Amino acid sequence: MKLIWAGLTVLSLVGASDVAVAQDYEEPNLEFFYPIVTRRPVIERELEFKLEQSKNREGRKTELSAALEWPVLPRWQIELEVPFVINFPSDDATTGGPGDLEIENKFLVYRSVEKRMLFSAGFTTTLPSGSEQKGLGGELALEPFATAAIALGPFDLIGEVSYKWTFKPEHAQEFDSGLAAAWPVSRWFTPFVEFRTTTPTVAEDHRTQVTLVPGLNVKPFPRSTLAVGVQLPVTHAREFDYQVRVLFIKEF
Repeated sequence: MKLIWAGLTVLSLVGASDVAVAQDYEEPNLEFFYPIVTRRPVIERELEFKLEQSKNREGRKTELSAALEWPVLPRWQIELEVPFVINFPSDDATTGGPGDLEIENKFLVYRSVEKRMLFSAGFTTTLPSGSEQKGLGGELALEPFATAAIALGPFDLIGEVSYKWTFKPEHAQEFDSGLAAAWPVSRWFTPFVEFRTTTPTVAEDHRTQVTLVPGLNVKPFPRSTLAVGVQLPVTHAREFDYQVRVLFIKEF
């Protein structure tokens, strides 16, 4: 199964590079804010650098990652994310190294410039490139998703649903949903809040995890955005006590 998913992903990347050569026309796009967790439906060409710091009863975890988002076609985008993970367990030695590689395909399904509305769908493939023994990953997963955005008066809304199948190290499944709302105070400053739910569907504990993510977008330079937020659980079912997220985006 691992070789099948890896082969399909490589074939999609190779085929995409052949199609992209003659693509000079770009359809008009819509701009929305950058949530920290919720996916955006926007087709993007940019570099992303992400820092995640989380804490739970077992210790702390830091993840640094870099991602390239590239529009193969006006309505098809591929993203490649390469993470580096450092674990600080409370009762063991610190471990660090490369995490699991993620490749995302996103397709723009619907766009209305007049209504300021976007709808996209796609799937993310996680390859087990991290060490499972060191707690750095080792997960083979497939996650289809759908995401939409709309501007309602002074507010921007972004919603997302996804379903994740994990084939290694265990056959786990979970349903995720999110809703993010922002108020663009100015072109340089946008506060936002996200509401997230995660429900395991193949597990002994089916309790839904609910988190809130307050944050903000700042534009320190032209064609760049700094997004900062804190993900906080609000239910007893939780994977972490808190998670700090910092995202820097450079458009090109």
